Amino acid sequence: MDRGRRLRAGPLLIPLTVAGIVPGVLGLWLPGPRPPLARWLSLPAGVVLVLLGAWMTADAVDRVYLRQPTPLGDRPPRYLVRSGWYAVVRNPMAAGMTLVLAGETLLWSAPGIALWAAFVLAVSWTTGRRVEEPGLAATFGAEYDAYRRAVPAWIPGTAAGPGRRGVRKQPRASLRRRPEPTEE
Repeated sequence: MDRGRRLRAGPLLIPLTVAGIVPGVLGLWLPGPRPPLARWLSLPAGVVLVLLGAWMTADAVDRVYLRQPTPLGDRPPRYLVRSGWYAVVRNPMAAGMTLVLAGETLLWSAPGIALWAAFVLAVSWTTGRRVEEPGLAATFGAEYDAYRRAVPAWIPGTAAGPGRRGVRKQPRASLRRRPEPTEE
């Protein structure tokens, strides 16, 4: 294994604590009533949310922290990550952890985990808007601005890129093929 791809524990501590240890404690100590969904529906829905969220989070940790020397944000990234889940949403690590927490809320039947998920989402949103986005804009300039316009922050399909809300579509006439030049 090359030096840049070796496993480092540091980048894994935050997701494991936020989406693993804290919800585990909340689920054991503060169980709640069964969710309004029938048990046969909450179990598979919870498993799907946990697996999807874990995939998003693991992919984001790999692309940001393990493929480039950016240990826990103490140095700016060498390049702007735009692949994997970062091509779908700009905050896949936080979105993934929120999905894991939503799934765990269903699996544990613990409203305390839902409150924890809301807190994690609020902190992630605030940190992203006030710290991460200005830092990325300062580091990558126009490249980050274009990425920000093309990829939504949290919900897929909501970016104000070409053909989406916030951007005026070109008139149909300009989209027609130009006639081929004729030889005279």
